[in-house]
Amino acid sequence: MHCPICHKSGRPMYCGHCMSSSPHLLLKLKLDLLMLRETNGHLKSRVEDILEYGLGQIAGKKPESQTANAEGDILGKRLRKLDSLILRKKNNRVRYRISQLNHRIYEKRKKVETVRKELQLPGKISLNEEKLKSTRESQELTISESRQQLMQIRRVLLRSQLSKIRSLVEWFVIRKRESYEFPYTLAFQPIVSLRNIYKLPPSVVWGSISTMSRYLKLFGEILFFTLPHDELVAPNAAELELEVSSKSADENSSDENTIVDHLTKILINVVQVSRHLNLISKDPIDLAWMLDQNDLDTLFYNMAMRLETKSKPVFHHWTYPQILAVVSEALQLSSVYASSPVSRQTLTGTKVSSNDRWYVVK
Repeated sequence: MHCPICHKSGRPMYCGHCMSSSPHLLLKLKLDLLMLRETNGHLKSRVEDILEYGLGQIAGKKPESQTANAEGDILGKRLRKLDSLILRKKNNRVRYRISQLNHRIYEKRKKVETVRKELQLPGKISLNEEKLKSTRESQELTISESRQQLMQIRRVLLRSQLSKIRSLVEWFVIRKRESYEFPYTLAFQPIVSLRNIYKLPPSVVWGSISTMSRYLKLFGEILFFTLPHDELVAPNAAELELEVSSKSADENSSDENTIVDHLTKILINVVQVSRHLNLISKDPIDLAWMLDQNDLDTLFYNMAMRLETKSKPVFHHWTYPQILAVVSEALQLSSVYASSPVSRQTLTGTKVSSNDRWYVVK
């Protein structure tokens, strides 16, 4: 086979036909193959002899043949060195583990000796016990003194609150009257209830609601209690007179709904303040039953005078729309507000108008 560039003969290549038709070429290649096989067999046996000799030296066996084997000696030395390195590595690991265990044993032994020395010193133990005892006694004394101071502060605060509440009752002139329709008065005007509200002119109703709301706000400030609903703002007499004279039936119905909303908020404030004073159970109560037994004016009077009010437990919590529905049902809006306020009469039988402002005075 010639090179396509230099055209020199390189490795000879023969086709199969020439190989089979030229016996001298085939014989030459077969002889080369036999020589390679013989060389490979000789090398294989040589390698096996070297390995057997080297492994025999490691195992301490004597070689069968007395001929020198330099390659086997080198391999044996290298294998022995490798074994020694492996053993050294294992020994180092074991030595490090032993040192760790010795260190732990030393630390534990040292701790045991320290504890024994402390146990053999009764004076030091008693001194520590006395120190702990004195520290505990001083802490208990400080706690008892703090409790006494707290109780004194609570007593002073309670006395101050009671004094302010009495002054607030006298200031707003809260009185109980021998009257079925208007049994309670606040600031020389009747306390509105769900039964008597339709018998009062709008000006008196709004004035009573405003005064009750103002009283609840001051009462909550004295008790450091935040009311669920802030102070309610009612229209003054002049604005109320102009509004009543110019409003239509739909607007009057809207005012009635506003009154119901104000009464509901006052009821919620009264109940929450009474619960804060432990006058009413803090568990869920039946508001409909309580309003049937005690009207809004009675609940307000009991709260102001710190009188307990009976309640009936229920198994659900009230929401604002539910309370509003209870108040609306108690007022019986469909029958109470069916007639005009002009047709209402006072206790003396005289006609009243929407802008009349009168007071029930004891």
